[in-house]
Amino acid sequence: MNKKANNDSVKRVHSITTHTNSKFARILSNFDNKIDVHDYFLHERPFANVKIILNQQIIWCDKASLASASPIFREQLIRKPNDEPLVFNDINLNDFLSMLEFIYPIFNPQITEKNISCLIELSHRFQFDMLKNACQIYVIKYLNTIRRVSDNCHNSEAEGDCFTSNNNSGENERHPQRDLIEFHNRICVDASDIITELCRWLKTYYNTDNTLPTQAIISVLEQISINYLEQAMTSVNIDDEIKAYVYKERAQYLERIYHIKHNTF
Repeated sequence: MNKKANNDSVKRVHSITTHTNSKFARILSNFDNKIDVHDYFLHERPFANVKIILNQQIIWCDKASLASASPIFREQLIRKPNDEPLVFNDINLNDFLSMLEFIYPIFNPQITEKNISCLIELSHRFQFDMLKNACQIYVIKYLNTIRRVSDNCHNSEAEGDCFTSNNNSGENERHPQRDLIEFHNRICVDASDIITELCRWLKTYYNTDNTLPTQAIISVLEQISINYLEQAMTSVNIDDEIKAYVYKERAQYLERIYHIKHNTF
């Protein structure tokens, strides 16, 4: 082979290598771009071999991924004919997609305050153990950031309403008690929304006999005023058995506090 032919060969190899490296660079850069979960699951894809219908919305999935993650999916898929979809009319679309993100490795999902409640419920419903364990870790870590529960009646030990002075009329004005949750970073927030979410978590963990997160949740709920507790438990349809358990734990907590304050052990 002469020198010119050799140089042409080197140029072709260099061109192919450069093009290939550039192609791989573009592929790798795409990993940094988050895949839109709606675009992925709401459109038919190659190898998507099962349809899931949520409130008339079709989701496209593959049987192998669902079956490997959840024994509930596996049993339902075995019972269904090949072309028959799975139907769930009691699950929110975005909640279900949040769970699917943890099943498919192309996503990089995170558990946050916005999705933790739905993920707890769905991971238990579908017995998705990996997600169940991840949610429990999140719950315990989150509850450990709570320092205490207090209210805006700093000088009063009584539950019920607070009284503040009205400078204009000279009369006492009644204000409802406001429970506050204080975190270890000293940030205080109104307890209402947080307590509602904790009751949702308790509803799931209590019914699955998971004592670790149950006790951690109770350690916060037992400090909450009756009004806040009743509103929260009513909003998430807590049954009478769980209500009785919460009130019993709360009564024992108040009794311990009383004995500590009055040294009557």
